[in-house]
Amino acid sequence: VWAKWQEDARRNWNASPITFARLALEIWEVIKTEDWVLTANTLKQQVRKLWDFDKPYRHPGVELGTSTQIGISLGVALAHKGTGRIVVDIQPDGDLMFDAGALWIAAKYEIPMLVVMHNNRAYYNDWEHQIRMAKLRGTDEAKAHIGMDLFAPEPDFGALARAMGCYGEGPIDKPQDIRPALLRALAEVKKGRLALVDTITQHR
Repeated sequence: VWAKWQEDARRNWNASPITFARLALEIWEVIKTEDWVLTANTLKQQVRKLWDFDKPYRHPGVELGTSTQIGISLGVALAHKGTGRIVVDIQPDGDLMFDAGALWIAAKYEIPMLVVMHNNRAYYNDWEHQIRMAKLRGTDEAKAHIGMDLFAPEPDFGALARAMGCYGEGPIDKPQDIRPALLRALAEVKKGRLALVDTITQHR
């Protein structure tokens, strides 16, 4: 089963926007030799399939819905501060839009965390719901994105992180650019900072 999951993960390997599986594996290659903790999001279970969860503290659990993950992640990072563990937050863009000030909290109180944006430029769970409702009601599906998309203009989360006193890179939409950016960010986390890498992902 493990081998099949690895094989499946390499389908559309060079796609842009980046696939969930590619992002999961790129992060894994950077952190697998570290003592790591994943805060919440699992990229629709791709992380659970592709990473080795060999210790009970590796993953405390999933987020509780939009606007909860960045707060949960900061709490996890604070709990592990001083342990030498690399705390990884695979952070949805819509969730961070609700509490961007959390980045300032991390800078203010020197909470180290590697934040990898799962940035599909949408509140996509709700967008899909709008599509289902449009089909059910016989209304225009082309309007389902209204109030659900995060483009025109696109938030620049790398710049946002820097503005809050953290390290920030991106947006990154070329898969080959992910790992070098993650390595640079990891070096900053080891200095005791929050470091954010904004990666542009597929909707699903």
